[in-house]
Amino acid sequence: MTERAGYHHGNLRAALISAAAEIIAEKGVGELSVAETAKRTGVSSGAPYRHFPSKQALLAAVVTEAAAEFDAAARAALSPQDADEIRPAEAMAAVADTYVRFVVRRRIGWDVLFGGELADVDDEEKNAATRALSDTFLRPALAVGGGDMRSALTLLEHVIAAAHGYAELYIAGLFARTYPDVDRAAAQAAAIARALVTAQE
Repeated sequence: MTERAGYHHGNLRAALISAAAEIIAEKGVGELSVAETAKRTGVSSGAPYRHFPSKQALLAAVVTEAAAEFDAAARAALSPQDADEIRPAEAMAAVADTYVRFVVRRRIGWDVLFGGELADVDDEEKNAATRALSDTFLRPALAVGGGDMRSALTLLEHVIAAAHGYAELYIAGLFARTYPDVDRAAAQAAAIARALVTAQE
């Protein structure tokens, strides 16, 4: 069987994760399978099971890497200042903007990171990565509510729901005329985040 470009012996695990991430980005998480991942990687259908005992284990590895990348993108959007030093409305707008862009590019959002097939999968690396991402998103929301966790979680829920909606509708092509590129969709989600912060102040 012909090996996938970029795959080298001894690095099969990383190649499988990369191939699985590509499948999700192209087709959505529902189309991910171990067999298709093996085919893209250029190995036998049984080879992935040496590293991942199940599809859920493979997906958990993809999510671990995606969450770390998502977290880095969110932190970069909140820089050069610390999130606590940025005006809360702008911090939440940056969170919404980052969310839309990431989901459109990777097809991995809160639904995949914290729910779906992985809802009951206890994977330490995945849990640590998603927890760090959640903390990064939660910090500016806490600043809006003066540290009140309940109001911060409610605000973040609303912002994520709006951003996820814009991302999914953009992916579905429903904004093809009004938002021909992701910048407009991300800007709209950011505007909603600002409005939600203003309403809570």
